[in-house]
Amino acid sequence: MQNLDDMLTPEEWCKKLRKTGAIVSARALRTKAREHGQYYSIGRAMMLSAQQLETLMRLDASNKGAE
Repeated sequence: MQNLDDMLTPEEWCKKLRKTGAIVSARALRTKAREHGQYYSIGRAMMLSAQQLETLMRLDASNKGAE
């Protein structure tokens, strides 16, 4: 398991990404995370590590190139 210090909720990741100019909804991020199994959960709470977010971004980029 990843270090808890680099884990954030999808909403928190979206706020961080927005500061860089990337507009992503928490809903879209949750959907991608579930699709690819790239998340941790406790009950209904979803947490993503920085590594998981990077993996999701890489997967999304490779899927866009295949279209």
